[in-house]
Amino acid sequence: MVVLIWWGWGWRGKDEIVVCDVGQGSGAIIMSGRTQVLVDTGPESGKMLDCLEKYMPAGDKKIEALIISHGDIDHMGGLEKIKKYYQIEQIYSSGEIRRNDVFRWGKYVAEVVWPEVITGDDNADSVVLRVESGGGIFWFLGDITAEVEQYLSWRSLWGGVGGVLVASHHGSKTATSNELLETLKPEEVIISVGKNNRYGHPSQEVIDRLIDQGIKIRRTDEEGDIMYEW
Repeated sequence: MVVLIWWGWGWRGKDEIVVCDVGQGSGAIIMSGRTQVLVDTGPESGKMLDCLEKYMPAGDKKIEALIISHGDIDHMGGLEKIKKYYQIEQIYSSGEIRRNDVFRWGKYVAEVVWPEVITGDDNADSVVLRVESGGGIFWFLGDITAEVEQYLSWRSLWGGVGGVLVASHHGSKTATSNELLETLKPEEVIISVGKNNRYGHPSQEVIDRLIDQGIKIRRTDEEGDIMYEW
């Protein structure tokens, strides 16, 4: 099934993507004019709210859509706090959307690359989004495993190459495989991660892979919010 959502074409303004510093977790804002879409909400700490207050247009309390990559608390724990202050028109999760579903938000086109079917493995079932605009390609990988990365790579199912990739599972050694990097050839990889986290993320193995392939590394624990605009 293809999902087509048309919002915001009549608005003029910047196109922006912000990977928010939510601590140990993941949350991002996709903005086109006065259309805002979230990919995950970060943990229960509420740091995603700080990011929204910083970047949402003044007086705009409506979020057009939220994509929840999967059910881990560090990806969707901030939802209830966000709902206290913002109206979210549509919420989608890996249980509701599938590969080849397409969304249009303002000037962005987003395609669901994964999952094909739900397996019951929460990480492996994470929603993977390829988001394209005039600024290039962004990849949001949730917490997918290296096995899923390899499956998509070996079967040439990504649908594009290059751009900016938000690393799966906060740079854990369970993902960001050589197959993924050699197939997608991202220019930059963002690691959304909390400073001095108890999991040891990001893995040195992943950092070494990125360095070996000459890929620019950006980290929310070092830079804070990471913004791209066109």
